[in-house]
Amino acid sequence: MARRALAATAALVVVGLVAGCSGSDAKKEYDVPRAYCGVSLDPELTSPFLPAGKKIKVGQSRPVPSRENCRADVDGHWALTLNLEWWREDVSSTLVASGNPRLRKTELSPDGGFYSGTGAVVPVEGCRNPGHAEQLLYTSIQISDPDLGDTAAMKKLATAFTQAVGKSEECS
Repeated sequence: MARRALAATAALVVVGLVAGCSGSDAKKEYDVPRAYCGVSLDPELTSPFLPAGKKIKVGQSRPVPSRENCRADVDGHWALTLNLEWWREDVSSTLVASGNPRLRKTELSPDGGFYSGTGAVVPVEGCRNPGHAEQLLYTSIQISDPDLGDTAAMKKLATAFTQAVGKSEECS
């Protein structure tokens, strides 16, 4: 009887180890996108924020004239969003950042942006567009998985995305 219990326990330990190891083999079976909202981005910048999975789909929408959303879903689940948001010039950056739920307890950085491991809001300096008179453009980023959060990597992504947006057709 004791041998059976010992054998059963050993078998459960082996099954647990195999199951635990199989989870760590999860990988990205998709190609990381090279563009969001019509703006080219180095895939190395977004890759750290995208989970393992088989398929990725990037969708783009403009729910209102002042906002463009670019959302990446992995295996049908939201993973990453990069947005362009036009705000009135008299609205503070702090108010804009308060609309991003991934920026809790962050402060304005010296470069004018807000960064956390899971989100960012950055003004696009010098961006003007006749369709958005008396408005300022901000980029906003959010990721779904807090375990993938990395503030330094987010700042690199947000800076590169914001600079690319500043050179895009959105800004004239």
